[in-house]
Amino acid sequence: MTKIDNIIFVCTDNTCRSIMAEAVMKSVCGERKIHVCSRGLVVLFPEPLNPKAVAIMTGNQMSPSKGSSELLTAEDITPATLILTMTEKEKADVKEQFPQAPYVVTLGEFAGKPGDIEEPHGGTLAEYGACYEYIDLLVKLAAESFFHAQAYREAEVITVKDGELRL
Repeated sequence: MTKIDNIIFVCTDNTCRSIMAEAVMKSVCGERKIHVCSRGLVVLFPEPLNPKAVAIMTGNQMSPSKGSSELLTAEDITPATLILTMTEKEKADVKEQFPQAPYVVTLGEFAGKPGDIEEPHGGTLAEYGACYEYIDLLVKLAAESFFHAQAYREAEVITVKDGELRL
């Protein structure tokens, strides 16, 4: 079993969904000593965050941790890293590009609500708001499971059995 102390939210370009998830998780972590960040899989150069995503976050009293996207790199990943992706495809891509990543699962799977969180790219502000609300719910469910397990298992919260991530 491994003590997880690094959580990385990953989406394709790190300009919307993963940024939202990072902000929500940081808001629920409080004083816990867990590093939380977000990264993208396809970041050729730092891009500004999606303005609709930022507007939705601001409306929910959240602030992005950065102003532009960042690429997921091998240096981001430690043996105590949990990577939460937004889609099954992103999960497969992370596993392919970073076979050393110890724990890779979709946010929905980890929260007990399997299914992809699709990018609202080009959508209305209301669609970005709906995406945020779903991410907010999933992150809070995931955090509840994670911190509950942490409290009752002395921070030894993650195991891998037959290639499956379990609390």
